[in-house]
Amino acid sequence: MRSGAVNRANKATSAQLEACISTSRESNDARLHFTVKTPSELSDVERKRIWNIFDSNMHQFYATSSFGWDPLSKKEEMFHSHARLVLCERCDDTPSGSEPVPSESRIVAYTIFRFEREAKQDVVYCYELQVTRESRGLGVGKLLMGSLFDIGSQWRMKNVMLTVFKANSAASAFYKSLGFDLDPSSPGYAEEDDWQDEELDCDYVILSKSIP
Repeated sequence: MRSGAVNRANKATSAQLEACISTSRESNDARLHFTVKTPSELSDVERKRIWNIFDSNMHQFYATSSFGWDPLSKKEEMFHSHARLVLCERCDDTPSGSEPVPSESRIVAYTIFRFEREAKQDVVYCYELQVTRESRGLGVGKLLMGSLFDIGSQWRMKNVMLTVFKANSAASAFYKSLGFDLDPSSPGYAEEDDWQDEELDCDYVILSKSIP
């Protein structure tokens, strides 16, 4: 059952959500632009770019997991009507004499989230955080996660939650560095001192962090 806060947040327009975040940032000499969109507002080329980044980053993790690789099901989840996307485009000036970068190729990272009710709390649930390999190290992932906290704060959510594969040690370390911890709803919560406990059958954990 959704709460009033979740219902209100789900009715928010992209413009209302985008007003919660900083849309222009510079990080490590890279000029970045952030936009918020619903799946229905994405162009075909944007959808293809978003999917291709996910496929490149996550195919192997899913193929070897209990979830399995199911592109149709995953696309339905990613582009669900309740999903919201924060897209990050790299807007560095094109060097003189160089070919302009196609607009769809400027998407270098994104996060997909929903407003949901989990364990009697209103949360921003991060379904995806993806950064292209060539754009890692720019701090883009941290900026995108920050945007979720900014949006969540404005729309009266209590936590940011997410699911991460145990095999994805780089992602686990990243979220831990941001202050995420094992959520009480996570499989293996009793073994919270070790997220990577191989004794557990489950190959993922659920992490959360309170929104200030």
